[in-house]
Amino acid sequence: MSDTPYFSENERTPAQRLDTVQFALGVAATAHGQASPESLALYGRYILGEIDLAHVGAAVRELYPQYPSNDPYAFYKPDLSGEPAPPYQPLPADAIPEAAEEPDEAAEPAEVYVARMRAFAQDIADHLATEPPRQRYIQIDV
Repeated sequence: MSDTPYFSENERTPAQRLDTVQFALGVAATAHGQASPESLALYGRYILGEIDLAHVGAAVRELYPQYPSNDPYAFYKPDLSGEPAPPYQPLPADAIPEAAEEPDEAAEPAEVYVARMRAFAQDIADHLATEPPRQRYIQIDV
């Protein structure tokens, strides 16, 4: 994997990367899931611009290879008969279009956005702590 992170035009600033992380945390919360401390640390590095989403995804797959879903009732059966996915190959530098203009990052330091992400994750954890436990629906043949 390349040492230089690649950011699309929708994730060039810490504020844009925070929006991406908040969306991911919100989607997980709809399934009563919350981020682990390890994934929050990865998201923090992503917001700071140290790593890109490809690196976050690869690190999460290394941390949690057996658990692709936070739903304990999910029936995950890996297909071990197929070939493994090819390793991530970043685009060559000349294939990446240059940005028309540099984003203005002077508004706030990236650490502020990391703190906002951690506060958002804590809000989710606090909210999920007040929710009743998730119940499975019972199927009844009538």
